[in-house]
Amino acid sequence: MTMSHSQTNPNATTPAGLVNAERCLCIVFPDPESRPSLRYFRELQAKRLIPWRKIGRLTFFDAAEVRRALDKQFTVQTR
Repeated sequence: MTMSHSQTNPNATTPAGLVNAERCLCIVFPDPESRPSLRYFRELQAKRLIPWRKIGRLTFFDAAEVRRALDKQFTVQTR
């Protein structure tokens, strides 16, 4: 089985697969100045506002799914 370039490159902007919370924050919020804290990200997880997966004791996120969930939950509709 071969891996695509985005799966093997840790600096890819849209990696395929699951990543840890810190990496997910970096992908979803590329600008460090506008990135929320890891603590806030974990609060969103605890409130079940973003999707995650548990494998044993480890927690993983799909950055694309997290982005869609944030867009759905926090987009303000204007008239």
